[in-house]
Amino acid sequence: MRVEDLLEKIEELLDNGQKVAFSSKITVDVDAVRNCVDEIRANMPEEVRQARNIVRDRNKLIDDATQQAETTLSKATERAQETINKANAKAKEHILSSEEIARTNVAQAEERATLTIANAEAKAQQMVEESEITARAKQYCDEMFRKAQAQAEATIANANATAAETIETANQQATAAKEQASKWANDICASAANFVENIIGQTERSLANSLGSVRQAKENIHNAIGNRE
Repeated sequence: MRVEDLLEKIEELLDNGQKVAFSSKITVDVDAVRNCVDEIRANMPEEVRQARNIVRDRNKLIDDATQQAETTLSKATERAQETINKANAKAKEHILSSEEIARTNVAQAEERATLTIANAEAKAQQMVEESEITARAKQYCDEMFRKAQAQAEATIANANATAAETIETANQQATAAKEQASKWANDICASAANFVENIIGQTERSLANSLGSVRQAKENIHNAIGNRE
């Protein structure tokens, strides 16, 4: 039997009820009315049933959505932190490698300078010992020594400049890597936040639609009964 037929049957029972003397009340067949109500529940439209189930489970839906959002944000935060940690480690490794290369270059330059000075001194000493003109040999020796010293100083200066440039480049690359990692981390967090907002929005709209359907069904039933009274 349709719900409309059952409502009409309830109205008929109310119309056929016996009035109580000296009162506006009437007596009706309670069992018959109760049976009609049970049949209405059994024949309730599927949309109303679904709406009732959604209303009943709305707390679970909200909890599930909140849990999913928290999990998504947690994973995004972990990925962002992992990205930053990797970038910091790579930048540190690059800086250490550049500093090691710079120290090696400086050490090699100093070694070459020392060797150049030693060779100049040995050659000058040999010329002094072998030459009959000691003064000329000494003059040549001093000149060779000055040139060797100047060459050594220039070599060390170039090595220091190259080392400073290498370290500066490494620092710039490390800074760029950190900035890129931070940008990736922010993008990941922003995407996770948008995903969470979409989930919550969809859940709220679904609940609102379902509650609207329930209210409409209840209003229709009350209006049907009220019109008969």
